[in-house]
Amino acid sequence: MRCRTKVARKTSRKEKREAPEPPASTAAVAKPSPRPAWWAPLADRRERLALAVLLAVYFALGGLYLATVRFGNAPDEAAHLLYVQQLAAGKLPVFRAEDRANFEAHQPPLAYAVALPAYLAAGGRGTGEVPRLARYAVRGVSLLLGALVVTLVFLAVRCWLPGDPALGLAAGAVAAFLPMRLAVFSSLSNDPLTELIFCAVLLVLGLGLRDGFNRRRALLVGTLIGLGLLTKSTCALLLPVALVALFLEWRRHRSRSGAYVVNALLLVGMAFVIGGPWLARNQVLYGDPFALGAFTAYFGDRATPEYFMTRQGLTFLEYLRFRVLAFTLRSFWGVFDHMNLWLGGAIDSLPGLAPGALPAERLADLLRRGSADAPIYTVLGWVTYALIAGAVAGVVRWWRGRPEGWQGDTAMVWALCAALVGAAFLRFNLEYFQAQARYLYPAVLPIAAAMAMAWLAPWPQRHRGIGAGLFAVALGGLALYAWQGTLLRFFEKVGW
Repeated sequence: MRCRTKVARKTSRKEKREAPEPPASTAAVAKPSPRPAWWAPLADRRERLALAVLLAVYFALGGLYLATVRFGNAPDEAAHLLYVQQLAAGKLPVFRAEDRANFEAHQPPLAYAVALPAYLAAGGRGTGEVPRLARYAVRGVSLLLGALVVTLVFLAVRCWLPGDPALGLAAGAVAAFLPMRLAVFSSLSNDPLTELIFCAVLLVLGLGLRDGFNRRRALLVGTLIGLGLLTKSTCALLLPVALVALFLEWRRHRSRSGAYVVNALLLVGMAFVIGGPWLARNQVLYGDPFALGAFTAYFGDRATPEYFMTRQGLTFLEYLRFRVLAFTLRSFWGVFDHMNLWLGGAIDSLPGLAPGALPAERLADLLRRGSADAPIYTVLGWVTYALIAGAVAGVVRWWRGRPEGWQGDTAMVWALCAALVGAAFLRFNLEYFQAQARYLYPAVLPIAAAMAMAWLAPWPQRHRGIGAGLFAVALGGLALYAWQGTLLRFFEKVGW
């Protein structure tokens, strides 16, 4: 019996040596082929051309928006400029509740420091009247940052689903051409840099889920999040997103638990090495690391849910539906100036307004601004609901196609980011009525990917490129309509 067993073993080893090697795609021990770099899509001439056309149209439309809307006729723009001016004077602003003009002084400084060289080069100084050229210059910085956001959205989606080039073009078109996004990118604020940091972090996390997290990549993510803490407090949401990404990658390689802990510590440590001094300053000045007390001091006189429920007789659910949801849908597509200039053109009368209730000049201004009830918002609302349904259908179809594990993990991480941004937005509106969809734009990457997937869901594979092109044309047409029919009509000329 022992002899037979020994022979059997020898035969088994010989057969194993002589057996042909399995293909690299199925061999458990085969070394995986190297993944393409994040910029690899640009190696294809057609991809470069698509992105170049996308950016060229973006700059053309963004330039029209920038030159048409008078400076200061964008949310909080004058206060953002005052921050840059104070940096030019060599001072770091400190928030004081009595200084109403300087209400952005509690914000972190990085976005304004990025705009500062252009401001100084265009003749801006720390005191006195700000030259017109300096105002154009700081808006131009925002427009350039927006172009980087569009590029990262395009590349991140292409890296996530490399077999579907049409999806990257469609997602890039969403990031570039939504009228409200052009309005944000053509005005001065810290929102464009915030979006850029969110997109960069989500791109690097996707690459880490695909290729693995090493110490260098963990430090890179921590550096980006640290820069985010110096840009806007919203970027703190990226910390739990990044830690979940590290966990999901470890879950697929459980033997590397020690590396997971080290990478997590490096990531968090680097984020706080960079952003920690600013948080400590806030703690000393305002009593909390994110300056929430200063923020509350400024927003203390804003409308709250209780105002709508007591003064207007709305229930809590009616407040969410008819105020928060309704205004969010409209401002997602486009509401301009100080959130009081509507798509759809001027109107003839204000329903329910008694004759003589307003001065003639004030009434004329309100009529020129249009109405939140313009038919185009009804159409865009139905488009939004259709895109949501299409996104669900597209995700289900994609999931049934059995994507690679890292692709599913990337989708979960991006979805978590969108959920956290949405939860922060909802929490804000449970304290104050601020249903401005631009607060959702830090999650532009998952939003754009979902909208692109929704649009392309019914298109057959061979025609998806055409579908993406038509989507870009439609969004670009909407942006042009918003400029010509609303901004140019109201502000009356290009140049200010």
